[in-house]
Amino acid sequence: APTPSGPTVDLRVVGIEAAEQDFPTASAPSYDLFTTEALAKSFNAKTVVLSAYFVRLRHGAADLPRFQSQAKALGGLSVSDLDTAASAIEGSIQPLAVGWWILAGLAALVGIIVMAQALARQATIEADSYATLSALGVSRRQLVVLTMTRTLFIGVAGAIGGMVLAFLLSPLTLVGEAKLAAPSTGFEFDTFALLLGALAAIIAVLALGLWPAIRTARMNNPGESTRVARPSRIVALFTAVDAPVSALIGVRHALERGRGDNAVPVGSAMLGSILAVTALCATVVFGASLTHLTSTPTLYGQLPGLSFGVNGSLSSTWNEQMLTGIERTRAVSDIFAAISGDVSINGKDVDAIAGQSLRGQLVVTMINGRLPSADDEVTLGATTLRQLGTHVGSVVRVAVPQPQGGSHISSFRIVGTAVFPPNGVGGLGTGALFTLDSFLGGRCTPGPKQRACLVQSVIAAGGAFVVRAAPGAEGQAALTRLSRAYPSEVTHPAPPTNLVNFGEAVDFPLIFGLVVILFGTATLMHFLVVSVVRRGREVGLLKTLGFIRRQVAFAVSCQTTTVAVAGIVIGVPVGIAIGREVWRAFANNLGVLPVPVVTVWVMVAVACGTVIVANVLAIGPALVASRSNPASLLKAE
Repeated sequence: APTPSGPTVDLRVVGIEAAEQDFPTASAPSYDLFTTEALAKSFNAKTVVLSAYFVRLRHGAADLPRFQSQAKALGGLSVSDLDTAASAIEGSIQPLAVGWWILAGLAALVGIIVMAQALARQATIEADSYATLSALGVSRRQLVVLTMTRTLFIGVAGAIGGMVLAFLLSPLTLVGEAKLAAPSTGFEFDTFALLLGALAAIIAVLALGLWPAIRTARMNNPGESTRVARPSRIVALFTAVDAPVSALIGVRHALERGRGDNAVPVGSAMLGSILAVTALCATVVFGASLTHLTSTPTLYGQLPGLSFGVNGSLSSTWNEQMLTGIERTRAVSDIFAAISGDVSINGKDVDAIAGQSLRGQLVVTMINGRLPSADDEVTLGATTLRQLGTHVGSVVRVAVPQPQGGSHISSFRIVGTAVFPPNGVGGLGTGALFTLDSFLGGRCTPGPKQRACLVQSVIAAGGAFVVRAAPGAEGQAALTRLSRAYPSEVTHPAPPTNLVNFGEAVDFPLIFGLVVILFGTATLMHFLVVSVVRRGREVGLLKTLGFIRRQVAFAVSCQTTTVAVAGIVIGVPVGIAIGREVWRAFANNLGVLPVPVVTVWVMVAVACGTVIVANVLAIGPALVASRSNPASLLKAE
């Protein structure tokens, strides 16, 4: 591009646009400046103006082949299907939208569990005062109304705080291509979404608090007995091995509910710990698998070598010489010729690739089945297969546009599912793979001249030669030499834009992990505070019998460590299993090869971090319990 040497002109910005070519998914982005025709002619009266017409076909993609041939006959330079590009852009934005919904749903699920546990524990704490109120004549209904009134205030306060937080975080929600499609000016208060969400939050909190309120009112009715918890076998085991008394007491506080005024709902704390570790491990597996996917081109269909596109502006001889130079490179193990174009499969427009091996084999990542080997076979992308409502083994009707106009329609059997390169206009997970001869309509008959015919057809169609080298330094050096020899024709692998948006621009696994850590921390803190308050008399009795501060603090530490270890023992394997299955479902939905990744050292770090964080959270309650005055704790006795 020449260096600008003309005058500088001030232009007033009067609008912001978003066209298909502005999005990285559709093609290499080109950001245009839209002015009037008069601006160009004010500098050069001989400016050439090329007109572009936008049309909508009456029958959609079915009319495209006929329209292309008629437009070409009228002198049109080219016809581009903008619907396909728009679908690819929507497909790139869709994972972001789905990601936000999934994140909101998972966060709501974790929040519901935490809130249910907190309300149940709070109801248990208030049981003492409810027993007194019941003795004074307060009815069960009045007790339930009293509890639900408190719960209503909690729900309203949480809903207001949630709306404020959502408003403050609104500038961060539009990222990647979604931000190009809908430029945001900053903070946005979506009245409908926020008010509806706040109402749903209040209703959920009231629903979660109803059963604890009813249960507490029934339990504390005069004359009603208190449930006695069953002794724990683990506590009995610690007793049998002569564990330190402070450790034994801490384990018992973590595993046994207790009775009477000292009763603490330990089951909800255990469940919260297990769910937190499970969700965190599943998130770690999902995030590691996503990172592995974006760093492994073959998993998302990007060919593990280089693609040398045919340069239509150069002569056929140049492109043949480029192919000859590639073939003479000894380290090159696989070469196949490919062309692409739109076809109609069962009436749906699909971006297709046709390939023919010139050396070695076709370099295509398969999910299941096999590559097409006959002229009546086709391999589809997972998303395309799902959109068509077919399966491997089905027969579909395919219309392939012909250069002279019209389409060649024939039946093809689906023989497999493959992962297609993300640089196709159809987007990730979409596409169809044919043999080159079937795509050309049998133009190149079998025989000695078939190979030369196929090469010439690829050059004429503006296709590409895909190259893979032998593994090792020699192969990599050969690819480097070829890319330097033909720099304008080579295409390097690039991760799909929608995966980059999902994993890097937003990093949903990291956000959800932080949410899980926040909720898990809140659950454990609430449990520790409730336990210290409810079992204050027991602590006072222990200190009277000779327990020193260090022993009391150690007992609290053993209690929180037991809860954390229970979460690790159950949550780590369950989280790994859930993370693997969630990743497989996500990858299959995208149309990439599902390869879950479990990093052992990360799981060990999660386990160790859980224990460390739990003990750090226990420092405050442990200090309160150890420094408490036995006289004040036992004065009620």
